Formats: sequence, structure tokens, C-alpha cells
Amino acid sequence: MTQLNGKVFVITGSGDGIGRTTAQIAAQKGAHIIVNDINPDAAADTAKLIQNEGGKADHFQLDVTDRDAVFDFAKQVETDFGGADLLLNNAGVSMRVSVEKMTMEEMEWMMGINVYGVLNGTQAFMSQIKEHKGHIINVSSILGLIGMSTQSAYNAAKFAVAGFSEALRLEMMEHDVRVSTVFPGGVRTKIATRTRLPQDEDNEETRSELQKGFNQMAFTTPMEAGKIIVKGIEKESPRILIGRDARHIDIMRRLFPARYAKFLGLTRGLKT
Repeated sequence: MTQLNGKVFVITGSGDGIGRTTAQIAAQKGAHIIVNDINPDAAADTAKLIQNEGGKADHFQLDVTDRDAVFDFAKQVETDFGGADLLLNNAGVSMRVSVEKMTMEEMEWMMGINVYGVLNGTQAFMSQIKEHKGHIINVSSILGLIGMSTQSAYNAAKFAVAGFSEALRLEMMEHDVRVSTVFPGGVRTKIATRTRLPQDEDNEETRSELQKGFNQMAFTTPMEAGKIIVKGIEKESPRILIGRDARHIDIMRRLFPARYAKFLGLTRGLKT
């Protein structure tokens, strides 16, 4: 059982959404939260929120795709706070585009943040985590379990995070370091409104339909998601599924590995 009280907990992309609520819940458990986000104002807001609730937090601006900056940040955390005990690689972006229309620039943007950002954070903080026999937590998605039309780039990134985390967990066993993978289902964050769309589809009507569809499948609040993640960390769970939709999809994928799309209604409206 992992105790968070007194631990230094680095959370990337914690300016809002799941990152922010996980930071809040962990701070309530006594963790010292190292908030960081590409948006410095959002990071400051999260830290202030935690401090106003009686918790301990410091905030930093960080672009997880800037490898040198991530390693410099890790050195600063070690110098200023004695190093990280826990790392949550949470920063991520989404995109909706077909394989036919997708550009290399779009794929590189997706992989740079969602995959290389995880790699950068993991490698930068690994020596500290090993020394403290700590915990690394990487955020994948239910789309790291199943494929979905127009989500090939996001699928590729989140499947990569899941596979990377599985291998990392095995490598870290001999160092007594825990590794968990988080698979959020529909969580009511701003990720849908920020989804990158093809230029010819990026209009008010399309975004309205996208938000409407997301709202219909988003059953979990960010605060509920944060509580589930923290509980999973405390229990040292290798896989942390967020929401009944994530649990349902995981079961369907296991039962019907080649036909889950049909049973989950993912082929509806598509030519077969």
C-alpha cells in the first residue's frame, strides 16, 4: 500500500482536467504536488487551488515535448525538493482525422506530446524514482484498448503508452518501483473542445456535434477520475480503469477481440 503523505508527486498537464483533480486529491492525502503545465497560468491556478485547500504545491511551466527542458526540470525538482517519489505522465492532446486525410505533421504532433512526452518524463525522473522506490503512472485511454474510426493517431499514441508502460513495469520490478497505466473512459474534461480537427472540418457545427457526442458518452467527472487514480496509486494497481464505460469496453475487448467494434456499436454508420 503506497502512502502519499509527505511524498513529492510530479504531475504533468496538471493545469486542469484529470491532472488538476488528481493533484487536489493527492494533496489532501498529504503529498507535495509539483504542478506543471504548458500553460503557466493554468499551472499557477492549480497550485493556488491546492494551497487554498491547505495543501502543499509548487508550480512550473513545462512543455513535455522539449526533452532538454524536461531533464532540466527534473534536476530542479531534485535540487529544490529532494527528488520525485511519484510521477504522473498525464499531459496529452486529442485529434480526429481519417488516415486518408492525416498529415505527417499531425501525426508527429500527436506522438510528440502523447508518447514522447511520456518517454521524456519517465527517463528524466527515473533515477529519482528508483532511488526512492517510488511509482510511475502513465495515462493511456480506453482508445489504448480498442480502435475507433477517425482516431488512428490517438489510438496509435495511446496503444503505445499502454505497451510502453507494460514493458516499463517489468523492467522496474527489480528496482521495487511500481508502474501503473491509467485507462480513462469518458471523463467530462475540456479535451473534446480542444480536439484538433482537419481544417476543412473545423467549424462551429462540427465542434457542436463533437461536443454533443462526447457529452453522451462522458459518464465520469474529473473529480471522480482523480479519486479513482489516487486510490489506484495507493493500492499499487498496475491497471487503473476509470468509469463504467472503460470497464465495459475492457470486458468486451477481452471477450470479443476481433468483433468488439460490432458489439460496441462502433461500426454504426460505416460502410462494411
